[in-house]
Amino acid sequence: MILKRDEPLAPRTSYRIGGRAEYFFIPERMEEVPQAMSYCRAKGLDLRVLGGGTNVLIGDRGWPAVLSLERFRHTDSYGPFAKAEGGASFPAFVKKLADNACRGAEALCGIPGTVGGALLMNAGGHYGEIGEFVKRVKVVEPDGRIVTLEREQCGFRYRDSDLKGRVILSADFEFPEGDRDEIRNRMREIFQKKKASQPLHSHSAGCVFKNPPGAAAGRMIDECGFKGTRVGGAAVSVVHANFLTNDENASAADMLELISRIRGQVKQRHGVELELEIKVWG
Repeated sequence: MILKRDEPLAPRTSYRIGGRAEYFFIPERMEEVPQAMSYCRAKGLDLRVLGGGTNVLIGDRGWPAVLSLERFRHTDSYGPFAKAEGGASFPAFVKKLADNACRGAEALCGIPGTVGGALLMNAGGHYGEIGEFVKRVKVVEPDGRIVTLEREQCGFRYRDSDLKGRVILSADFEFPEGDRDEIRNRMREIFQKKKASQPLHSHSAGCVFKNPPGAAAGRMIDECGFKGTRVGGAAVSVVHANFLTNDENASAADMLELISRIRGQVKQRHGVELELEIKVWG
């Protein structure tokens, strides 16, 4: 296992925000994951898993211990069946699914990060969610046991799951079979819609807030007049108000202050308490 000390975390996130990890673990074999967890328990270190860093805001003080599954990147797809390790690139996995005529892959295009991160938050959008296609997930429990969970045990729901607190090693999927060309064409259509309506080339973590039932968080934020609002280097995107961007070396404190202001105004105007979709460390 590779162990780094005082590792910068900001370059490992899409926000480019965050302090350093006192301990940064990169296991090379499955059995090294519970070893890292045991080491942190013995030292009283709070261990977090960092995937692609596309859905997280890390505090300016960093985090005591971080584990990366960047060596666990293997994927397979054969007919409607697929397997992927937790550290695998989610966009690359989705492309492989489309190439193998897995219907449903089109619903997952344009989502960044790793397979493990996608499973943890049940990533998806208007067109579908990854949890729909899961058969089973292999995880390391908080006590270090390696177990396999069937889909029904994962608790997939809107932008959430019961996989929190576990380290996702790999997952098996099953997709309906479809027409490869139709799937690829649909992916292009969906991606173009996202490109036109989201600031894909900015330093962001995607949608910051979950959509309340029957409503759109971005629309409510926009109606409160927040588009273009800045706190330090953090800004509300003028393209999509549910995207907060790091435009000018924003700190985590800048971003958290902007999040707080948005929540307060939306609560005052719409009577809705916005729930975070991104994960905040700190």
